[in-house]
Amino acid sequence: MGSVAERRARTTDTIVAAARRVIAEEGAAALTLGEVARRVGMRTPSLYGYVASRADLCDELFRRGWADFGAATAHLEPTDGTDIHALLTEALDVAVGWALEHPADAQLMFWRPIARWQPSPAAFEPAARALARAGAALARAQELGLLDPAPEPEELVQVWAALTTGVISQQLSNEPGVGVDEGRTSRHRAALVRMYVDHYSPRPSTHPPRSTP
Repeated sequence: MGSVAERRARTTDTIVAAARRVIAEEGAAALTLGEVARRVGMRTPSLYGYVASRADLCDELFRRGWADFGAATAHLEPTDGTDIHALLTEALDVAVGWALEHPADAQLMFWRPIARWQPSPAAFEPAARALARAGAALARAQELGLLDPAPEPEELVQVWAALTTGVISQQLSNEPGVGVDEGRTSRHRAALVRMYVDHYSPRPSTHPPRSTP
């Protein structure tokens, strides 16, 4: 039967899965502990033994989503000789594809659909790690001469994040059931990456390459 901790973990997984179904089927605004309890066959007071509040449940979805997203994108690192356009196209493909496969998590990760909810610092840690990894990868691309060394890495990350979440938002808002290669916006991923690379391509300048201490 497993230990108490294992049984608790399985029940928590069941609760999280039910919460994801609620969001995917009815939208984040419909997420209540009462609805989740009904779907898992529990009374609402019993649910409080696993999640303290709706905000706590949203935190768990947010944390798990970013942890999974980070694992899915962790391999995207430039090396000497990398085709930066190909690498960033793959990065966008992975990000958009992941969001389409995990629409409930993506709503909480990339939007703020629930009034007065913000992820707690603990829940935000996997997101911070993923953003830091993206920043390090783009800074490495600057060091390798694949991107313009002049901009601060934070700018590169923020612009890339805006591009990525823009495609995800367009797809999930307007064509949630359409494949990544058929979406009105998502099918233009290569062109969007080209715009980014063209804007940040290395230019003759007096700026020395950015180096990592």
